Amino acid sequence: MRSNEFFFLTWAAFLIGFAFVLIAIWNTDWMLVEQGFYTIILGWITFSSFSLVKSIRDKKENIKVSKEYLALCWLSVIASFGIGMISVWNTDWELVEKGYYWLGIIFVMYTSFALSKEIRDRQDFTNRQKDKEAIQFFNDMKEDEED
Repeated sequence: MRSNEFFFLTWAAFLIGFAFVLIAIWNTDWMLVEQGFYTIILGWITFSSFSLVKSIRDKKENIKVSKEYLALCWLSVIASFGIGMISVWNTDWELVEKGYYWLGIIFVMYTSFALSKEIRDRQDFTNRQKDKEAIQFFNDMKEDEED
């Protein structure tokens, strides 16, 4: 089922979550290398999540995905998430601040999964609609030829 509202809500949740964590990272008094590290982790989590969802979906739709690539996707998601969570744990921040970044990492990861799925669902729906229109056009032409 295609829902524009859900599509835009998914985009909004992803962009707001990503932006809030990114703004929090860059409005700290951390060293530039620390800000860069957490920014890269956030990007890595996002892209590895998108890649994993695409690979799983391709495999379910009988599009060839090598076992090695799928394993690397899983490894990348686990590594990016693990490094993000452990690096926050190893800071000397207050627990509430650690919790904010942990929830931010989890939220960005989840919304990356949801957004990736929603984009693919929307693309599949559009492709099915085009197929239906092409079949209808072909049937109409066939009827015209018979008349």
